[in-house]
Amino acid sequence: MKQIIFLSSLPRAGNTLLGSILNQNKKIKVTPNSITPNILTNLFNLKQSEVFKNFPNHRSIDNLIASALPIYYSDWDADLIIDRGPWGTPANLEMLKNFIKKPKFILLIRPLVECVASFAKLQIENGEYTKANINKYIDKIMNKESGIIGKQLWSIENIIKNNENYKIFYFKDLVKNTDIFLKDMSDYIEIEIKKPKTLEQFSINNINYDDYFIKNLHKIKTKSIDYKEYDMEEYLTYDMIEHYKNYEFKN
Repeated sequence: MKQIIFLSSLPRAGNTLLGSILNQNKKIKVTPNSITPNILTNLFNLKQSEVFKNFPNHRSIDNLIASALPIYYSDWDADLIIDRGPWGTPANLEMLKNFIKKPKFILLIRPLVECVASFAKLQIENGEYTKANINKYIDKIMNKESGIIGKQLWSIENIIKNNENYKIFYFKDLVKNTDIFLKDMSDYIEIEIKKPKTLEQFSINNINYDDYFIKNLHKIKTKSIDYKEYDMEEYLTYDMIEHYKNYEFKN
């Protein structure tokens, strides 16, 4: 049976790069933004339906829920699946621990202000927003319940708060000290990770990202791994920078 570890991470924190590196190792597959939390949520929600309450066969539907992840990944050729999603939100964590008593988490973190600025940069360069109105977009992605950053942030905070089985990895280490980063991750997942000689765009089972909504969101550099700083004041107002720059994850 495949082992499954859960990746809860900030968007724009090197997820696609990490996935590209790990997916070139035969024993490991890192998922894209996973739909499996939604699948399990929909199955759990069936228990609230009138049909189920009329005949509450909990054991059978719990069997289905427990087997959902193994079935979903049954055709993935790997010993370890690293499933990326907001698994640490209170509802998702409670749901997950119904069938995995002590789930193991990877937390991939980058300074919050850099993640926010990276999204702003993409949207402004793609012509969707300007610096003058980017706050509307930032408010949307920082929404705790539905925002692409906000929900993952909530997930990470809750995993740490509840002292789950987790290890924090940092974006800056991934791009500046890649060999050490991969050695530390190898020790944590208990599978040796070999750094590929050349990078490839993120792909699993011959399926690639379709960045229809945000152009180049998941495109990585394939010639080198490096850390490029940019002037956040080009994309964020002073108030937004001040608001997000002092956020710290308490380990």
